[in-house]
Amino acid sequence: MASAQLKTAERRQTGSEYRRLFDIASKLYGSAQQSGDRTLLQEAATVARQAYLLKPDYLTGLNLMARIDMQRGHLEEAANWLNEGLALKPDSVSLLYSAGQLALARNQLDSAAEYFEQSARISRVATKSYTWLAHTRLLQGDYVEAFRHYRELIKTQSDNKQLRSKLFESASSVVADFYAEELEQDLLRYLDFQDVDYSQLRSLTTSLLKHKLRLTESGCPLNFDDIISDPLLLKSLQRFYFCDPIMERLLITLRQSLLLSCSKSLSIKNSLLPFVTALAAQTQLNEGVWYIDAQEQQLTEQLENLVSKILRLDNAGADDISPALTLVLMYKPLAQCQFVNQLHDTSMDWQRYPLIADTVKASADLQQARKNVSSLTSSGDSVSAAVREQYNENPYPRWTDIGYNQPANYRQSLQAVFPQADLSALAPAPGVLVAGCGTGRHAIRLAHYFAPMQVTAVDLSDTALAYAALQARKRNTRDIRFIQGDILNLGELQQDFDIIECSGVLHHMEDPRQGLQALAALLKPGGVIKIALYSTTARQQISLLRQLMGKSLPSKAQDMRLVREALLQNQLQGDWSDIYNSPDFYSLSACRDLLFHRQEHTFDVLDLPAFYAASGLQWLGMLAPPGANELLAIAGKTAAQMSHEEWHALEQNNPQLFSGMYQFYLQKPAE
Repeated sequence: MASAQLKTAERRQTGSEYRRLFDIASKLYGSAQQSGDRTLLQEAATVARQAYLLKPDYLTGLNLMARIDMQRGHLEEAANWLNEGLALKPDSVSLLYSAGQLALARNQLDSAAEYFEQSARISRVATKSYTWLAHTRLLQGDYVEAFRHYRELIKTQSDNKQLRSKLFESASSVVADFYAEELEQDLLRYLDFQDVDYSQLRSLTTSLLKHKLRLTESGCPLNFDDIISDPLLLKSLQRFYFCDPIMERLLITLRQSLLLSCSKSLSIKNSLLPFVTALAAQTQLNEGVWYIDAQEQQLTEQLENLVSKILRLDNAGADDISPALTLVLMYKPLAQCQFVNQLHDTSMDWQRYPLIADTVKASADLQQARKNVSSLTSSGDSVSAAVREQYNENPYPRWTDIGYNQPANYRQSLQAVFPQADLSALAPAPGVLVAGCGTGRHAIRLAHYFAPMQVTAVDLSDTALAYAALQARKRNTRDIRFIQGDILNLGELQQDFDIIECSGVLHHMEDPRQGLQALAALLKPGGVIKIALYSTTARQQISLLRQLMGKSLPSKAQDMRLVREALLQNQLQGDWSDIYNSPDFYSLSACRDLLFHRQEHTFDVLDLPAFYAASGLQWLGMLAPPGANELLAIAGKTAAQMSHEEWHALEQNNPQLFSGMYQFYLQKPAE
C-alpha cells in the first residue's frame, strides 16, 4: 500500500513539474514569437526539452517542441516530434494542425491541405484548421475551393477583418458559371461590409450579373425597367467600377438613353433616379473613362452651363439644381466640371442628395489638402515636370481601402521571404522612405501594419499627396509625413533610411539608373530597398500600341476615350485583348498610367544585375508574382532561391508572369 501511494505521489510530483516547465516554455515561446528574439526561442526549446524528458508521451509537449523547432527553422526536428506524436494518436487535432503548418513551411501545399482537412473533419470546433485549409487552397491557386471555405466561415464570423480580407481575395479570381440567387444575396451582403476593397468582388459580381441579365455581345433580352431596378447592379455601380467590355457597352447605352429622355424635361422621374444616381457614382469611380459621342458631349456641355447659371442665382436651392447636376455627373467627375469651385462655395443643403453631398465634400477637402502639402525647395527636370502635371491632372491610383494585414514586424516578415539575408542592421523602429508614393495606399499600409516605423512618403504630384494625406487622416494613421519633391533632390531631407520602397517609379524617370543611385545614397549600410520595374516581355502589346500612337500620346480625356473606343471596337489591327482585359483599362487615371504615360522604360530580368550593380547594391531576391507558386513548386524552388537566369526562363514560357512588374529587394553592403 505504501509503495503504491509513493508511486502516486511521484507521478503527481512529476506531473506538477511537467506542467510548470511546460507553462514556462509556452510563455517563452509566445514572447519569442512576438519579439523575434532568438535567445528567448532557444530558452523555450531548452525548457520544453526538460518537460519532454519528464513526460515523453504527452502530446502537448511533443506539439510544443515541434512548434518551437519550426520557429527556429529546424524543420526536420519538428517533423520528428510530430511523427512521434501522431504515432501515439493519429487523430490528434492539434498535431494534425501543426503538421499542416510544417507542410506549409516546406511549401508542400498538398500535404498541408490534407492535414488541415483531417483536423477540421475530426473536430467541428477546429476552426483554425478550417481557416488554414482555406488559406492553403488560396496558396494552391484553387480559388473556387478557397472562396467556398471562406464563404462558409464568414457566415458566423463576419466581423473578422482577416477572414473578410481573404474572402475578398479569393473572390477576386472566381467567376460565376451560372446565376445563383443565394450567391447574389451573399454578394449584396458583402457589398455592405465596411473597410474592404469592393473591387475584389468585381469579377464574380460581373459574371453573375451577366448570367442574370442574360447579357452577351449580341445584347440583353431583358427590358429597361428590369435592368435599371436590379439591386445587385445598383449597388455594384456605387461600390466599384466595372471592367468588362460587354457591361460597359450596356451601361453606355443606358446612360445615353437616360440623358436624352431626362434632359428634355430637365427632370428625373422617381423611378429612374436610383439608377441615374448609381451611374453618376460609377462615373466618379471610373473618372469619366467611357466613350461620349458628339450629341452627348453637346448636351452635357449645355447642362454644365445651366448648372453654372443656376448656381449664380441668389434664391436657387438643391432641388432646383440636382436634376441637371446629377445628369452631368453621369458623364464627368466633379473635378473636371467648370462649376466645381462654385459648388465648393455654395451653402446649399444636399441632405436629400447623398451622392452630391459626398462628392462635393470630397472635392473640396482634396482642394484644401493640396494647399497644405509640404514641398522640397528644388524642382525636377523637364521629364519630372511633365510626369508631375500628368499625376496632378489624374492622381493614381484612386483607392478607398488599405486592405487587411495582421500587424507584423517588417524585418521578421522580410526574413521569412529571404531567410539567407543578414538583416541585423535594420533598426527595431526603422526609418522608411516610400519614394514615389502616389496616392499613398502603400505608405499608409506600412505605417498602419508594420509599426513601429517612421514613414516618409515622397511624390511629384501634390494632388496625389493631398489624396494620401486625407486617407491617412481618415484612418488616424500617424508616424507618416508626406512631401512633394523629385527623387533626384531627396538629399534635401538630410536623412538616411533603413528601408526604401520605390514601386513603379524609376521606369518613369529620364534616367532610371540615376534615380536608383540617388536612392542608394540615402540608404544606410545594411539597409534594404524594394524596387518594382516594368517587364519588357509583359508589356509587349502596350509598347506596340505606344509605337502606333507615335510621340503625340493623348493627354486629354476625350482623346484617351477615343483610343479606348477604337480598341474595344476592334478598329485597330491586331490582338489587344491583354490591354482591354486589364482592370487598369477601365478608369481614366489608371488607363492613362497604363497606356499614355509621358515617360516610360522597360526592363528584362537579365538587365537587372548591371542596373543595380552600378549603384553598389546587392541582390536579395525577387518576390513571387501572383500565380507563380505552382510554377515554383514544379521547379522545386522558393522565389528567394531563383536566379536571374531561372526567372528569365520562367518568364519566357509565361509572358504575362510579371504583368504586375518585377518586384525585388536589394541591399546596401554593411560597412
